[in-house]
Amino acid sequence: MYDFDRTLDHRTDGSLRWKQPAGRADVIGMGTADLDYFCPPAVQEAFRRIVEENTYNYRAKPDSYYQAVLGWYRRMYGLDLAPEMLSAVPGTILAVYLALRVVTCPGASVIAQSPYFGPVKSAAEAAGCTFIPNPMRFDGERFVLDLADFEEKVRTHRPMAFVLVNPHNPTGRVFTRQELESLVEICLRYDVKIVSDEVHSLVVYDGLHHIPALAVSEAARAVSIQIVSASKGFNLMGLPQAIVAVAEPTLLARWKRALDDRDMDYGANPFATAALTACLDGSSDAWLRELTAYLDGNRRRIAAFFAERGIPITGPLPEASFVYWGNCSALGIPDAQIPSFFLEKAGVAVNGGTHYGPDGSGYVRMNFAVTRAHLEEALERIAAALGR
Repeated sequence: MYDFDRTLDHRTDGSLRWKQPAGRADVIGMGTADLDYFCPPAVQEAFRRIVEENTYNYRAKPDSYYQAVLGWYRRMYGLDLAPEMLSAVPGTILAVYLALRVVTCPGASVIAQSPYFGPVKSAAEAAGCTFIPNPMRFDGERFVLDLADFEEKVRTHRPMAFVLVNPHNPTGRVFTRQELESLVEICLRYDVKIVSDEVHSLVVYDGLHHIPALAVSEAARAVSIQIVSASKGFNLMGLPQAIVAVAEPTLLARWKRALDDRDMDYGANPFATAALTACLDGSSDAWLRELTAYLDGNRRRIAAFFAERGIPITGPLPEASFVYWGNCSALGIPDAQIPSFFLEKAGVAVNGGTHYGPDGSGYVRMNFAVTRAHLEEALERIAAALGR
């Protein structure tokens, strides 16, 4: 029903990912994690109604917004929430930062899995906290949690908060219920609050299922602030709106107080609210299924191409989202030169692994939410740059 092979020329529309270096106009953007595709038709229809009204005053979110969000969680995850548990923040990293301000104090420690998304570390440090990485291990098939190291660091550093990024960015892991329950158990034992960043949860492959923090267990509901956004699934990065859910009454009251202090209700963007409603109310479910199938084809094509050409860039297929975490160590290129090699020799812009901390050494993060034609061209260019 939907054509993901047709898109705009993002080199000329102000796209950050497709911004061309000085003197070039041929670089394929495969860095920043947004999508190249047109949004679901329901989004455009929702915008048309707002434009026709042509009034942009302060407005309360309509009941349709709450019903869309509650229906989404119930339909996709079997999770029942109440409207009063929900709030909106203009951006997921801002939501992480505010959540850390609520559950920590300056001088506290915050722990998160590594490799880590740089802005998560920055948010922790902006909240006055010390960031403690818990490195994941590659077991030959996928990246797994090191629970022994996690508990040892929690015991040693006594962090006040754990930022859970699930699905994990940049490795693409979708954590299992058993893994999540183990993390929650450790957090409860040492009185650690959980800030769960679930922005990459809308696109999941291979029949796997994302489990929201508030759906893990009653224990998790008691200590978690859950954050999600429709941006990564429906290409709404330019209309950022994080949906935050808190179930425990005392924690919810603390969270709502923090929002009230910052007048968040007056910052609501009517286009963001309308877009999110149109994406989550069920009318865009088919679009998301087709997007996931298209991206599944792209992720499989990357692995197959590297194998066919004998290109020594390796790594497991991501279980969610649309970034490939590839190990380039066998290329023999120093860390600092890996992004420039891809850019200058292949004309492909990627994210260097060290942007995700020391545990990203030797890796690249490659966004494959591009058209099939752009993907094939990028892969051929990489092969040519490596003489394959």
